[in-house]
Amino acid sequence: MKYRITQHTHYSYEQPVSQSINQIRLKPIDDMKQECLCFQKEIKPDVPSYVHYDYWGNHVETFYAWEDHDQLLITTTSEVIIDPLTFVSSLSFSPQMLEAFCSAGFQQRYAEFLTKTYYTTLDDVACERLTSPLWDQAANPFEYVKLVNEYIYETFTYKPGSTTVQTTAAEILEKKEGVCQDYTNLMLALCRYRGIPARYVSGYLYIGENSAMRGDAATHAWVEVKMPSAGWIGFDPTNNVLAKDQHIRVAVGRDYADIVPLKGVYQGGVQHLDVKVSVSAIEENVNA
Repeated sequence: MKYRITQHTHYSYEQPVSQSINQIRLKPIDDMKQECLCFQKEIKPDVPSYVHYDYWGNHVETFYAWEDHDQLLITTTSEVIIDPLTFVSSLSFSPQMLEAFCSAGFQQRYAEFLTKTYYTTLDDVACERLTSPLWDQAANPFEYVKLVNEYIYETFTYKPGSTTVQTTAAEILEKKEGVCQDYTNLMLALCRYRGIPARYVSGYLYIGENSAMRGDAATHAWVEVKMPSAGWIGFDPTNNVLAKDQHIRVAVGRDYADIVPLKGVYQGGVQHLDVKVSVSAIEENVNA
């Protein structure tokens, strides 16, 4: 599939602000599954930006707006091709894979995606209670992740506006409602508790005519897990599906804190944020 994605990020301020320093992570990932054909941005006020790649390999741009301004507008347009043949829908878990999964080397290599973070910390007693029935039912770790994906989708209510970007996995477990970011943070916790390396993915979701899918109003979030002898495999608990060629990846990290699309500091008063995203298919899969 070939997509065009446009995002308008608009900050307005009740009083003019100054000395604004910002970072954006909005350029889609370029790898074997996904090719970013082009990425264009426009920043108002008109200021230069400086590119670097963070620890996780994400494209980051930093810019400074020193003069007084009463709004900040960032418009990005991307074109991406995603290869549908690179995605996994099932995985035959051999004894050798299970041995590798249980090895100290595998756990050490992906230790950063097994640790608890601010967003993904859950009480061990709660994790044991939630995961034991699923772990006992699953034939292998991959099947366990599928069950967790389904459990979160069926148990929690998708309710925009019910949480904030600061909501943690422990809080959504109590509220039983949230959005894609919350579903993702909870799933990370339940995977990591069972020794499955898991990372947060931010990006976009193409829904097209599939009105049953949720998460296309703004940026989307889902989980990728690492299995021995396999690449990172995406799971979308918001929609109870494996991530495929409708999931457009922008950044990865341990949790939301590593992939914040836009963050910064400024001198001034209250701000208001408005984000609009458009994802359109401009070329269908010829081999579908």
